[in-house]
Amino acid sequence: MSDLLTAPQVLARLGSVPALPGLNLDEIQGDVLLGLQKFFERFLFFEIADVTAFKAALKTQLASWVTTTTTVQVREAQLQNVASQGSADVLPNVGLNLGFTQSGMQKLVPGANLNDASFAAGAAAQAGALGDPINGQAPANWLPAFLAGTIDGVFLITGGTQDAANCEANEVLRILGAAVSVVYDETGSVRPGSEKGHEHFGWQDGISQPGVNGLTTPLPGQRLLDPGRFVFGYPGQPGGTTTPPLPWMMNGSFMVFRRLVQLVPEFNQFLASQASSLGMDPVLLGARLMGRWKSGAPLALAPAQDNPAMGSDPQQNNNFDFSNDQGERLCPFGAHIRKTNPRQDLTPQESSVDPRRIVRAGIPFGPEVSPDEQASGKTQQQRGLMFVCYQTSIANQFEFLQISWANNPGFVFGKTHPDGSPVAVGWDPIIGQNSAQGQNRARTMDEPVSNYPTGNVRSTLQEPQDFVIATGGAYFFVPSISAMKNELST
Repeated sequence: MSDLLTAPQVLARLGSVPALPGLNLDEIQGDVLLGLQKFFERFLFFEIADVTAFKAALKTQLASWVTTTTTVQVREAQLQNVASQGSADVLPNVGLNLGFTQSGMQKLVPGANLNDASFAAGAAAQAGALGDPINGQAPANWLPAFLAGTIDGVFLITGGTQDAANCEANEVLRILGAAVSVVYDETGSVRPGSEKGHEHFGWQDGISQPGVNGLTTPLPGQRLLDPGRFVFGYPGQPGGTTTPPLPWMMNGSFMVFRRLVQLVPEFNQFLASQASSLGMDPVLLGARLMGRWKSGAPLALAPAQDNPAMGSDPQQNNNFDFSNDQGERLCPFGAHIRKTNPRQDLTPQESSVDPRRIVRAGIPFGPEVSPDEQASGKTQQQRGLMFVCYQTSIANQFEFLQISWANNPGFVFGKTHPDGSPVAVGWDPIIGQNSAQGQNRARTMDEPVSNYPTGNVRSTLQEPQDFVIATGGAYFFVPSISAMKNELST
């Protein structure tokens, strides 16, 4: 095992990062701003069966176990130290975070109003607005556990190994005993080998995270946003105030969870068939849909062919905007990364795009695609993404991104082709959902065929089905350490 830096050594190294006055990293749960280090992450969704016993366990033991942002900082520097020594050691890095749904909050703090209508309604009630297919009043594809209305909270339990995460989970459940009942339990894991850091469709994930003012040393192209976008009680909070709706919401955040199944064999087959009919390479078509090559290299910088060295280089792979591509010659207006982060497509950036940003902290789940699945083009075992994101307004951040941008065929607005004709942008081809036509989920996207360098190619992608399917979800409040020790446990 490589020598680890001590906490004082780590914090000394972090001294070059400017500290925002009052940003209390000992109070903010570790997954919110920086993300828990993880190779495995177990999601334990639970119902509170005995409120008194749960509060006692939270106050006396569990709140103190929760992994803070300070701890995540220390661990990150330790990991960098290990890597700098050329070691491949996997550190245990067990992490524990905790969030509560509206029903859980009402059990712990009866009558509390967290002033977020989407949180209060719950993820199932909001699913139709997000474009999920609805059967009667319920999301049609959701697992029963997420429809029963019994989820009061979730433990996020991470580790460098699955055994480490499971040992922590077992100890948490032992402490709680009959105070909780597990409603749903699933473990996500980083993909193996060279696919580490890639989601199941194969793209490098997590490149374009926003930086946090006072916490992040920004990479080229990374915008620094005020922490109030993601944590209550700081500049940037919705409404222009640093005062949270309730005093004890200080240092807390709203978390969105979505269990997203990815139909990988079907998507690969779709790319191959569409590329053949459009007369183009399927790898390039995939890059046009995503806005990046699988390596992470953005089309805005590498429009004609992949540049793996650029894709793996954090000094390059996010250092771009779309201000010089108003004819979508480099990247389609409807590409996933342009739909969900239209950098400099909307101006001013500070008031039109920055308030919508979220911090993403998801992890893949499910096995690798088998040879039989790849040959048949049919999914036999579920796989996808345990999507997690953090914000201080679910409606104005996550839901806005999905509804008003990804699902809106008119967005990005007001764009024209180089010849002056209007662009029918279409839906986000990766996560967009067409809910306007009932059971007809078909979608389109403008310019799947590269118009670089000629600029006069006109083409339309026809996407007959969803390849990303929501199968569950929940909205949580992720409180501070002090709130769990005090207001939520008294």
